[in-house]
Amino acid sequence: MARSPKSETMIESFSIPPSRLRKSISHCIQRKRPLMIWGQPGIGKSDIVADVAQSQGRPLIDIRLPLLEPTDMRGIPYLADVKITGADGVVLQDTKGVDITNKEFRWSPPSDLPTDQMSNALVFFDEISAAPPSVQAATYQIILNRRIGSYKLPDNVVMVAAGNRVRDKGVAYNMPTPLANRFVHVTLEANVDDWKMWALQNQISSDVVGYLNFQPQDLNNFNPSQASFAFATPRTWSFVSDLLQESKDGIDYDPIDDQTLSDLIRGTVGEASGLKFITYRKHTASLPAPRDILNGKVTKIKDPRPDVMYALIVALSYELINTYGKAVMAQKGEDPNAIKKWHLDVDVFLRFIMDNMPPELCVFAVKTLMENGTGVKINGGLLKFWVEFTDRFLQLMPNRSN
Repeated sequence: MARSPKSETMIESFSIPPSRLRKSISHCIQRKRPLMIWGQPGIGKSDIVADVAQSQGRPLIDIRLPLLEPTDMRGIPYLADVKITGADGVVLQDTKGVDITNKEFRWSPPSDLPTDQMSNALVFFDEISAAPPSVQAATYQIILNRRIGSYKLPDNVVMVAAGNRVRDKGVAYNMPTPLANRFVHVTLEANVDDWKMWALQNQISSDVVGYLNFQPQDLNNFNPSQASFAFATPRTWSFVSDLLQESKDGIDYDPIDDQTLSDLIRGTVGEASGLKFITYRKHTASLPAPRDILNGKVTKIKDPRPDVMYALIVALSYELINTYGKAVMAQKGEDPNAIKKWHLDVDVFLRFIMDNMPPELCVFAVKTLMENGTGVKINGGLLKFWVEFTDRFLQLMPNRSN
């Protein structure tokens, strides 16, 4: 039985966004200090740990403790034949020349833990709070002393754990205080700016990104007291992006009618957020193609509503981010002027937003293009309208630099 969550108040004294969590994980990895990540369902704990492991070239060993018994961590005992040696260290033999042995109980090493002494794996105890206390207790020694019985964790292997809180009303037990005291604890919170950067890097649907820029409060509306099975989290919005895809890996999906799509979206992020998102898509369905704007065919916004402007900003940013990658490749190959040509599109982008959008959205548009973690680099010296933009809006930029 899960006990009262009152004891969690000491653990959850503050929360950090994903960008700070990545730094915390890396810092603890360097010091081989086990880190415990707390957070609600769907907020991205497991994905962030996997991303950090991949970025550091570490194999990820994902151990789901709720699926284990205490003996799975300790290993299974077996009866081994142990050779008996004399005082001189030589194995004793009987009259027939056969080695004399004795029976001794030993423990087989846990199969999920690395045995290669050169391993640099990241051992991830995911959903640790959903494991019964007896299973959590089986991790005491490995977390603190990096060993269980005769098994010793290789020197370059590191450990991270994650789990939901009791108050999230999932399957969760209060962490035993002896185990809690073996960890560094952090609690992850949803953050729109961090999520947007991740979304742009991972080609999340521009409809989803645009909507959540317009309605950031809908990124995460998890409420453990509500009865609905569907609710909005960073994870479920990525599911919505998948539902909107028309193809993947070169394979076209069967067409889906509007009603079915509406049903699935509302069944993913909840009724309220789903309906608002569907309405947003209807409002932005008639937007001009980003390429038509960058080619100069469209110079004015006919519908000046904020949701339409947010949608256009994200669509244009996606187009410029995608073409930047192609320009970089072309610059290295057959077209030495590819980056310069790409800046012509950026100039059109700047002119379009300055002519059609209020100052705060102009700044938002440039930040979305430049500060997204995709490696896009803008050279103001190649832009005709860069000086005008900075003269008009530099004071609104959080980081004032040219």
